Amino acid sequence: MVDAEMTQDELDGLLTWSVVRVARLLGQRLTDRLAARGLNPIQFGVLAHLAIEVEMTQADLARSVLVRPQSVAPLLDGLEERGLIARTGDRSRGRRNPVRLTEQGGRLLREVRGIAVGTNDLTDIGLEPGESAELNRLLLKVLHATQGGRPDDGDQLWSV
Repeated sequence: MVDAEMTQDELDGLLTWSVVRVARLLGQRLTDRLAARGLNPIQFGVLAHLAIEVEMTQADLARSVLVRPQSVAPLLDGLEERGLIARTGDRSRGRRNPVRLTEQGGRLLREVRGIAVGTNDLTDIGLEPGESAELNRLLLKVLHATQGGRPDDGDQLWSV
């Protein structure tokens, strides 16, 4: 038997492990609720960022939704096939390839916005409304301090 000397209190005291577990829990919650509309959280993020920025490059979108640049092309291909986004530039390598939200994408985003906002209510899992807002404020503080927390290109956890 290996003696690792880890206690439950010590494990519970690891902030980063708690964040990973909560991210999986809340990510699945959003995934389950968006699935009825044929979206996953990353696709929702792409549509939402395009609604804010109007036009973004693939690289900008990858940074915004925290996926590897190599993962964003197939993600955008799927959204484009569904008519939710449109690429407006030449798709050759090394060329700027802006992406825009289509009318259809905007309609879908309006439909799912309430679903996404509804996932902010964590009272069913023990948080008061003010605590949910405080948790979001602290998480945004971390994200903003790291300019969006852009992952390393080799980090497999950020794959779509």
